[in-house]
Amino acid sequence: MSSLIPERHLVVSPSLAATIGLEEAVLLAYLADLTRFRTASESQGYQWFEVSAQELESELAFWKRADIQRICESLRDKGVLLVGSAPLTESGMLRFAFDQSATVAPAKTPPNASANSYSDFKPANRMAPSWQPDDNTMRLLAQQGVPQQFAEEQVPTFVQYWLERGESRHAWGNRFLKQVLREWARWQTEQNQKSDKAPWENASSSEPALMSSNWVPSDDALDILINQTGVSRSFIEDAIPEFVLFWKEKGEPSNTWNARFITHVKRQWARYQHTVENDVDPKPMSADWKPNQDVYDVLRLARIDLEFAREKIPEFIIYWRDRNEVRASWNTTYLQFIKHQWQTAHESATNQPTRARRLIDDLTDTSWAD
Repeated sequence: MSSLIPERHLVVSPSLAATIGLEEAVLLAYLADLTRFRTASESQGYQWFEVSAQELESELAFWKRADIQRICESLRDKGVLLVGSAPLTESGMLRFAFDQSATVAPAKTPPNASANSYSDFKPANRMAPSWQPDDNTMRLLAQQGVPQQFAEEQVPTFVQYWLERGESRHAWGNRFLKQVLREWARWQTEQNQKSDKAPWENASSSEPALMSSNWVPSDDALDILINQTGVSRSFIEDAIPEFVLFWKEKGEPSNTWNARFITHVKRQWARYQHTVENDVDPKPMSADWKPNQDVYDVLRLARIDLEFAREKIPEFIIYWRDRNEVRASWNTTYLQFIKHQWQTAHESATNQPTRARRLIDDLTDTSWAD
């Protein structure tokens, strides 16, 4: 071997480099060659291999560790490589497998085949008019909270777009995944607008309607909040009156009340969970007690006037100092108290029947926090 070329060669396929990128093709060539000398471990139908970051840096000295990590991520995003380890820059180890949708497992390479042959790689394909996402793609979308109906509705537009572009790609499922996640994020930010139609809304209620006094969320909306988001049923039931009250006063018609309610409850629940997690030590009420900022954030999301809430603090403190009890979360107790006080005040102002509840009932009711 010439002294100018002291190491073994990496043969890179020009067509593969043109398809997935030169850097990606070089790293893929090295990893494919590496698997000839490594013992694979079988997991989930794939042959997995491991290589240390030090070995990669030694053999691929023209790249830094961060560069190798970047190119690995690119191969993963292109649907060519599966990565089963933490980032290389953190773990110091790369655990990888070749995606079966793009390659034939290296272990099945015939003994007489060239170690660096890429004839086994499937060529990039154009979009087919009948294309559909596979089960794995739909499962990944479900894990991100995307309803199946929403994902399926994106298929025709996705297929038509790529048919018109006429481009070839290795991993259509990966592109579809990213596209749907973008659309889902966009829809979530706009779902409070009247023009949006939630998948779980009743199709028969397409005409915008005003909020009614006896409105309750649909079974589908409750299922999403309880079973998919993990919100307590008592928390949801407690949020209904304030939601109804706000939209009745606003007088704005809508055909997406369930969607708005889901967004409203999810925001409050996130704040409430944060409040509970940071307020866990049992203690008596102190004379200078103040609710933390998270409580005000929850009240703001519930459209409760913050000045009204602050005016009730002295009454709240006096009551609980007289009772001399200890509680793990005065913030949640106060939050429940203010919600009841706010609703009662507005029922009185609008001459609506006030619930038959005493102050002691409001102050001691913690059912929503169960």
